[in-house]
Amino acid sequence: MNKPLAALFICYSSYAQANTFSQFFNAFETLSANFAQQTISESGALLNHSSGYLLFKRPQQFIWQIERPNQQTLLLNDKQLWLVDTELEQASRKDVSTIKNTPLYWLLNRGNQLQKRPEYSHTQAGIDWFVTQQKNKLSFGFVNKKLHTITLINPLNQTIVVQFNAVVLNADIAENAFKLNLPKDFDIIQ
Repeated sequence: MNKPLAALFICYSSYAQANTFSQFFNAFETLSANFAQQTISESGALLNHSSGYLLFKRPQQFIWQIERPNQQTLLLNDKQLWLVDTELEQASRKDVSTIKNTPLYWLLNRGNQLQKRPEYSHTQAGIDWFVTQQKNKLSFGFVNKKLHTITLINPLNQTIVVQFNAVVLNADIAENAFKLNLPKDFDIIQ
């Protein structure tokens, strides 16, 4: 391959990878997925492992449901954000702005609406990585242009790794899926 063609191919490949983030986040109105989440210490020790599912519907509805080891739900329905802990039998209303530094913020906004989009960084083990400029070093990993992994560093310098599977875009999600239904004996903290 001659040098001009090789350079053109490299430029096109970089452009195609750079568009993966925006294309993915612009392509859906709803999203459902299962996830496995790990918290890893600075020294590399596994501190915590949980699993569950995510449901999302534009413009501002999502459920981040941890099923194991303890059932917890983070639910956003328009302007109300709730953290529900089934084991403690309580629900806490949170300020919606608290999600700005989390991966969920990126779901709420389409890729082309963001002022500072994550930039393509590198490909490792078949995963195309896009990195934000946030303090928490938030990164998104894509395999075959589908969201596969999210990583971030929490305030304790621990690495949070969330891996997704069974990702379905534009699935039918019932409107009442995002309704807060609490048992009568739950404590409500506002």
